[in-house]
Amino acid sequence: MTTKKLLIQGGTVVSDSDVAPYDIVIEGDHIAAHGLRGDFDPTSFDEVFDATGLLVLPGLVDPHVHFDAPFMGSKTVHDFHTGTASAAYGGITTVISFSTQPKGDSLLRNLEEHEQKANGQAYVDWSIHGILLDSSEQTLTEIPKLVEAGVPTYKCFTTYRHSDRLMDDDSMLQVLKTTAESGGMLMVHCENDAILEYRLQRELAQGNTSWIYHARSRPNSAENVAIQRVIDLMKEERAPVYIVHASTAESVRIIQKAQSEGDPIHCETCTHYLILTEDLLNTELGHLFICSPPLRTQRDIDALWRASRVGPIEVVSSDDAGLPSADRTRLGEGRFDKVPNGMPGVEPRLTMLYTEGVRKNRISLPRLVSLSASNPARLFGLFPQKGSLSPGSDADIVLFDPNIEWTMSAKTIHMNTDFCPFEGIDVFGKPKTVLCRGEVVIRDYELVGSPGHGRRVFRKLDSSFID
Repeated sequence: MTTKKLLIQGGTVVSDSDVAPYDIVIEGDHIAAHGLRGDFDPTSFDEVFDATGLLVLPGLVDPHVHFDAPFMGSKTVHDFHTGTASAAYGGITTVISFSTQPKGDSLLRNLEEHEQKANGQAYVDWSIHGILLDSSEQTLTEIPKLVEAGVPTYKCFTTYRHSDRLMDDDSMLQVLKTTAESGGMLMVHCENDAILEYRLQRELAQGNTSWIYHARSRPNSAENVAIQRVIDLMKEERAPVYIVHASTAESVRIIQKAQSEGDPIHCETCTHYLILTEDLLNTELGHLFICSPPLRTQRDIDALWRASRVGPIEVVSSDDAGLPSADRTRLGEGRFDKVPNGMPGVEPRLTMLYTEGVRKNRISLPRLVSLSASNPARLFGLFPQKGSLSPGSDADIVLFDPNIEWTMSAKTIHMNTDFCPFEGIDVFGKPKTVLCRGEVVIRDYELVGSPGHGRRVFRKLDSSFID
């Protein structure tokens, strides 16, 4: 079969270090060459993409989504079919979802089940993180096997004792030790369970059940204490750790200090923590904005933007975990503590980062690429196959129209939900064309790709990026 040759010409190419005008040659599924405008004869290509007036970005990587995940009596709205379609509309060409280990069950068997769910369904490439619920002999034995199977990252929780998900200090030390020995990286959801339970019972005893008390019962201190505790444990067993969804001004200072002392700790925040405040919980639809950790204050937002610009935040993920609005209303019963937690967000991430970040001079274009593509690729064992426009990398490319103006709403996006967290916000920019390994998935703002084109990516961490 003849290898198809494509040319992207006339665009402004953005990497994590530079913004420059040059053309890109694609041969088959990878990037073959760069050249100055006019270096390549358009007639020698099977297709030429005119990127005049567009930004040419590496395909985005979202390392934190929850597809087809059961939670609190409901299930997330996105599976691998609808979720990867929404991802493609958002310029994302690789997602990493989570495979939850049933208590006492096999991590590897759960991974096989996810393979079956994604088979023939995904529009873009995908991978999996494990979720650890204990440090049993079986779990510790399977961690090295997970790493060998291309799943070198796995998450645990410092809360949710009531649902048997909490990883206590003894267990975390064992997991950190095995992680260090296996070449993996431990991801941690950080909220102190004792503080959460104490505050929850206090609010309920006082009859405080409205939506805003979700935030009141999960204070900044719960996150900050949990992160510091993880850092303290890392000093006993030094292993790479990635803090998911940092949301407070104090937490990023704690992480920055640990990094300055040489601890191999990394962190992300999420789009909603950079834009939305807890005031939304005081509205009639406040239950739809319940997530954990909760939305914070403008003070925290300002600190998170600074940390996204200069560190320690290295990644902005979506933490896409939307749940059916009807389920959230029904199961919530008017009480904040019964509402299934999570919000959809896989599609809006790029447009919101461009609108609220780049256009407001909070981050630069190269930093946008770092936060959404190259850094997650590096940290999660995908680089330079993903997150890069260098010759030899996968031809995962986004032609982003920065000039289109539109209003974001559930009706103007393509997520499998009737709720958009950014409803009614006037935004700039939208992916016009998206290629995943050389195949056009989005053309002229519309989905044209094939479900089943997306394939599982096997990952191996590079110690130079995480240690």
